[in-house]
Amino acid sequence: MTPRNNKWREYVSYKMDRNKFHKMLGLEFVSIEPGEVTGELVFQEMHEQQNGYLHGGVTSAICDMVSGFAAYTMVEQDQQVFTVECKVSYYNPGISDKFYARGWVEKAGKRFHFCASEIYYLKGEEKITVAKSSTTMAVIEAGVVKGKHL
Repeated sequence: MTPRNNKWREYVSYKMDRNKFHKMLGLEFVSIEPGEVTGELVFQEMHEQQNGYLHGGVTSAICDMVSGFAAYTMVEQDQQVFTVECKVSYYNPGISDKFYARGWVEKAGKRFHFCASEIYYLKGEEKITVAKSSTTMAVIEAGVVKGKHL
């Protein structure tokens, strides 16, 4: 994929820095490439649901974030994205000390980017898929929200 903004990496990094939620969760981004973002999450007690597995809400939030930041790699300067649809399918319980997330753009359109993501962990050398998502991101021109220029 070819980014539409020659400063795409700086723009995505700026947007990541402004996002407080991934920091609160402990999601660390480890790779940013055109159309693809990867991250890692070290499992903590706050990520647990009642049975001790990775909470579905944490899973869906991470799917949304890696897809969204992947979409940011494919926008023009001063455009932004937001989620208009996200379908998450849960394959296996999240039972691990560390999780990996990957989000990618399947089709970068002018007004919508169609994205996907997956969250998995490693059991020895075997990759265990926890969840996959399909996400539609709207692409809009930057504007003003609550008096702040975006």
